[in-house]
Amino acid sequence: MEQDVKWVQRMRRYAVPVLILYVTAVIVALLLEKMWLIPIMVSVSVLIVVMGFQEMRIMWRMTQHPKAHRILIIQYVFEWVDAILLTTLMVTLLTSEEFGLVIGLFFGIWGVLSPFRQKWFTKQLKQIDPELPTYEEVIERRVSHESSN
Repeated sequence: MEQDVKWVQRMRRYAVPVLILYVTAVIVALLLEKMWLIPIMVSVSVLIVVMGFQEMRIMWRMTQHPKAHRILIIQYVFEWVDAILLTTLMVTLLTSEEFGLVIGLFFGIWGVLSPFRQKWFTKQLKQIDPELPTYEEVIERRVSHESSN
């Protein structure tokens, strides 16, 4: 688990340069060839799924409760839905604008509800295992522990 936490911390350190790279790629794609946005968004979707999997792996090891494991699996399925919606939105916006706008509306509503879903998952996990720290607490505790050494 320690290795997984360090991997997430490393990924977070690279977040700003990766964000700058993606924004630059999107701008270049918009200026030169809009269809390049599809592979760019697919790679963002893959990153969402990978980071969601890492979160599930870390939290899975923090608890032994089968109900908590089910909640973590459901949370990971929602990460997949996020990734699929993002890719579908980009593909449909570039190929069929009217249908893309409908999917965009659904994606927008899905995105607005994301913080509520996250709070719900956290609440469910706390009800099952009150001692279970949140994902952010696990990552931050490792950071503060490493900085004190």
